[in-house]
Amino acid sequence: MTTTEKCDVVLTTAQQAVVELPWDAKALVAAGAGAGKTTTLIHRLEHLIQEEDLQAADILVLSFSRAAVREVAERLDRVGAAARRVRAQTFDSWATSVLYEEDPRRQDLTGIGYDRRIAMATEAIDRGVVDESERGEPRHVVVDEVQDLVGVRRDLVEALLDRFRDAGFTVVGDVAQSIYGFQVADPVERAGETGRFFDWLRGTFLDDLVECTLDENFRARTAEARIALPVGPRLQRMRTDDEAAELLEDLFGLLAGVPSFGSLEDGFVRESLRDFDGSTGVLCQNNAQVLALSRQLDEYSVPHRVKRGVRERAAPPWVAALFEQVSTGKISESRFAAAVENFHPSVPRPPIFAWRSLRRVAGAPSNRLDLSVLHGTVAEGRLPDDLTAAPKHRLTVSTVHRAKGTEFDRVLVVEADNATRKDPDEDIQASARLLYVAMTRPRFDLYRLGAPRTRMYRKARSLPSRVERWYLSYRVGQCTGVEILDFDVAQVRPPAAGDADSAVVQRYLRDHVCKGDSVEFRKLHDLAMAGDETPEYGLFHDGVRVGDASQEFRRDLRRLIGGKNRDVWPVSIEGVRVDALETVVGGTGVGAQVGLVDSDMWLVPRLGGLGRIRWRAEGENLGGSVES
Repeated sequence: MTTTEKCDVVLTTAQQAVVELPWDAKALVAAGAGAGKTTTLIHRLEHLIQEEDLQAADILVLSFSRAAVREVAERLDRVGAAARRVRAQTFDSWATSVLYEEDPRRQDLTGIGYDRRIAMATEAIDRGVVDESERGEPRHVVVDEVQDLVGVRRDLVEALLDRFRDAGFTVVGDVAQSIYGFQVADPVERAGETGRFFDWLRGTFLDDLVECTLDENFRARTAEARIALPVGPRLQRMRTDDEAAELLEDLFGLLAGVPSFGSLEDGFVRESLRDFDGSTGVLCQNNAQVLALSRQLDEYSVPHRVKRGVRERAAPPWVAALFEQVSTGKISESRFAAAVENFHPSVPRPPIFAWRSLRRVAGAPSNRLDLSVLHGTVAEGRLPDDLTAAPKHRLTVSTVHRAKGTEFDRVLVVEADNATRKDPDEDIQASARLLYVAMTRPRFDLYRLGAPRTRMYRKARSLPSRVERWYLSYRVGQCTGVEILDFDVAQVRPPAAGDADSAVVQRYLRDHVCKGDSVEFRKLHDLAMAGDETPEYGLFHDGVRVGDASQEFRRDLRRLIGGKNRDVWPVSIEGVRVDALETVVGGTGVGAQVGLVDSDMWLVPRLGGLGRIRWRAEGENLGGSVES
């Protein structure tokens, strides 16, 4: 083993070999589960700047999730004195930034999905947009989790590496953990995606490609946590469904041998979830299981976080708090720090690396921050990925797909139900890799958790009117519950409540509404807003109206409950949870019209959970005021 001189971390010989490759090396690094790839990449970045004389702007770091980007930012801040200015981005964020580099005034990205943006960015690369950008041609590209590059994201990275042949790159991945092939709809094309990027690298760069392997596991520290690791090399060699079926049964057998965690109906089990000092990941087969388990945890008042999709980009509440303190001009780092010190105690502080991250998107000369540019960046949803990642929680409920790249002290793998295990359309190779990924997330403890009842959970996109959310139905045509999504609270205007203006509601949100709180939508009247919408619904917290249902939610709810000439509407949608408060930006002057003086930036709740539809009320009370 060799010790790096940059910090007190001890690297293995294999890690050190990757770290010390020259800047123009083209390296493919095979890194198994828990093999210390993030540590290796952090020291690789430090080496590129300190020893290879690259500048932070010369290096492009791309990853799949904002959580991974934030992890890199935090680790660089602790370890990399030179490399801490390197900016890591998700593929989605970087693609969007490329399009804005081409035309900073473009207005056509609103409503365009990230897959289309990535395809547009790939075309922009071919037109030379990156070459002519402010940062210019990258001299070294780092890409993490390349086994999951499929479809448009694979096209993007291939176009990037192919255009800048003089640049070096370090790409890291493990075929055994390739679990995102489902994003390719055609099953024949999907089968060909696994390992395709690796084959492209070897065929494109031939003798220039340096292949390295990191195979020592640093994550799993107990025999239980290491139980699935021997299956990894077999998954890497897997080529046929017959091989996959055998591996999947082997993994099921290993999982059956680990302890059962018990039932959530057991008070001792619930206390174990509440009181455990470390981190716990409850990893589910699909979103139906996530919704069902989260609903149970809510009913038993067990605090938890549901890990959302990688594209959720909520601006944190401290952004609105900053603009309350100082809303215009170009401010210094000391002024930024003073503003943060004056935040209300209920507002979370920005992470320690926030100033540098903000400066990358809204920097001004003399180490200042241009607030007008930052305002536009927030409005366009381009706040840096490391600032929009959700904070960590001691108990996380997630699909295995969304937990990719994460680790926990304790993991509860939710077993597949009979319907899932007997699905004739199942991609058995993907299922084997998925279970392997789930079983290799723990540091110490691995348990199995029985599958929750999800027979009544249905995916709404199967309806004639396509709706991208889950719903609960005890019989066909009857909707009794609806999945709550990120944008179900209206953002076009600041929330107001009766005689209370929006400034009063903002103070109430800041002072009284917390993550995990229970809220509900209540019908405000019986007049449908349009032929394809329900009437308006207000969002209530302890009887206080703190927001309104968005138009998208009212339209989806209308499709789910059916009926062309309906004159009876749900009284309320209950069991909804506050996931976070987020900062949103409206049109110029909108805030001032409703009591927010000189501000068009405000807080709204971001929600989650499975809302239960209630059709009747004993006494319908739509009241409640902020002052009450």
